[in-house]
Amino acid sequence: MATAQDKAKAEKPVVLPGTPQRRVLPSGLRLIVVERPEAALVGVSLAVRVGSGDEERSRSGTLHFIEHLVFKGSEGKQPGAVDLETENLGGEVAARTLRDATFFEATVASENWQALLTALAELTLRPAFRTADIEAEKKVVQAEMALERVDPLRTGIAAATNVLYLPGEPYGTPLFGEWPIVSRLTAEDLAAVHIACYRPARMTLCVVGPVVAAEVEAIATRLFAGPKAAPVVRPLRQVLLVPPTRDGLGRRAAEESDASMRGVTTLVCVWSVPPAADVSSSSALAVLAETLARGDEGRLGIALVRKQGVALRVRAELTPQRCGGLFTIAVTGLPKDARRLEMALLDELRRIFEDGFSAEELEAGRRAVRGRVVTESASVDGLAHRLTVHDALDAPGLEEELEKQLPLVRGEALQALLRTVLHPNLRTVAILGPQPLIIPDGGG
Repeated sequence: MATAQDKAKAEKPVVLPGTPQRRVLPSGLRLIVVERPEAALVGVSLAVRVGSGDEERSRSGTLHFIEHLVFKGSEGKQPGAVDLETENLGGEVAARTLRDATFFEATVASENWQALLTALAELTLRPAFRTADIEAEKKVVQAEMALERVDPLRTGIAAATNVLYLPGEPYGTPLFGEWPIVSRLTAEDLAAVHIACYRPARMTLCVVGPVVAAEVEAIATRLFAGPKAAPVVRPLRQVLLVPPTRDGLGRRAAEESDASMRGVTTLVCVWSVPPAADVSSSSALAVLAETLARGDEGRLGIALVRKQGVALRVRAELTPQRCGGLFTIAVTGLPKDARRLEMALLDELRRIFEDGFSAEELEAGRRAVRGRVVTESASVDGLAHRLTVHDALDAPGLEEELEKQLPLVRGEALQALLRTVLHPNLRTVAILGPQPLIIPDGGG
């Protein structure tokens, strides 16, 4: 006769290795575990589900600054102690603040994953905001802001989003904040935001590797303890588009003509697109980006670089976001061709949404997206990152859904996107770098 324990085992669903197992811990922490018995390493990704897009303009840059300060030690540890501990474990914690979340990620040998989780909990939950550390780190952040302005793509996207979103829309604030605000931050300011944001109910933890889910759950429950709470659900802000222009010019975000700053000119065109959770749109936009500019083999690369010779490089990129993503096309050319870049790009986009894509182009785009997903997911750190990002975008299961949607992407859907969401009149434009002088009529 079967015992009650035998029946319980029989009724328990079998979880295949490699399947994401999701739990919500008593503290509200979202936990994702992928058991990969064959792996030699463990990838860990911890997301604090708040980013620059959740900040009011008057506090812009606070979350990015906290990301820096947590590495300066806790009340029981001096600056650099956690970094040293992680290095001794054979890993390094990488951190990044985006619009929807702040990420802390590392990869270590399989025997060290518990120690890594302990270090991450100490790092994020119990930082010491020492005045001396704050003042020293302000110089580091100021230098990082200056370095950001040297990159024409990042500068162009920052200028475009500042125009693309309505006044007061948080997505329009700079990722690193604004220096006049950051320069005045105090320990009290940082502690108040940390208490509100850096708590388990606002976190997602993903562990991938030769681990046992039940053991990870037990350790995470102890390390990320707190009052019993449901995970924080953020209201979905409605990202509204500025009404489209009818003159074909789009919205002009920035135009920089200082020849001393750059040796090339970069045209950056940005569109607002549906949120990441809209799986059908996200998969189609990902395929469209690869089909348009997959190195020199993409449609725009072939037309603008190889045939017309007006550009040196073309890139297209989808940035998934929780409340509406960004689709960016950047064209880099020589200063003498600066005035031709935008017209050449628009002309080619019009040809594409009139003529469509060939079956070969479409399949190449699908294959490129599928290859990127497979490549990233093959490593423990790559899969941990992808799963955590999707959860932070309130799109859990997006990994599996993309696999289903990719074969369904058709050329007609890509043309429809170019006629509607990516219509030329809806673009926001930034032109960065030297441009040829325009001599007035009658001038010498």
